[in-house]
Amino acid sequence: MATTTRTRAAAKSAAAKPASARRKGPGRTRPPKDDIPPLEWISAAVGLLCALVAIGFVGWDALVGERSPPSIEVRLVAVTPTPHGFVAEVEAINHGGSPAAQVAIEGVLSGQGEPETAQATLDYIPEQSRADGGLVFEHDPRVGRLVLRAKGFADAS
Repeated sequence: MATTTRTRAAAKSAAAKPASARRKGPGRTRPPKDDIPPLEWISAAVGLLCALVAIGFVGWDALVGERSPPSIEVRLVAVTPTPHGFVAEVEAINHGGSPAAQVAIEGVLSGQGEPETAQATLDYIPEQSRADGGLVFEHDPRVGRLVLRAKGFADAS
């Protein structure tokens, strides 16, 4: 019981003392709560710089960016034999300054009797970008003459 009374008395006297007197050891001080560490300032500056650069690029593209119509180039990437024919893997590249939607791709294979035509539609090709697709033929496109072209597109802007 003496220990309990003594502990209560010590707690009361400690609560009555000012905060500076309760610190243990000479010279120990805590930094004020409003001080912000230098690493936090550096992180904030890097974040601000990244945000300003991104906003600058978007603004520059909006003011000075190219606004030409889509210009679609179609290239043959590979030919893969399948049990149901041959798949000509194609790549459509939009060299223009505007996006294109519903891009109709056509491939005409000639040189093996009657010309064979295959078509595909690519949903969307952003400006200065590319999209992949495939055309299916009965005959091997590597043997005949394959002509690839974009037939049309819808305005996506």
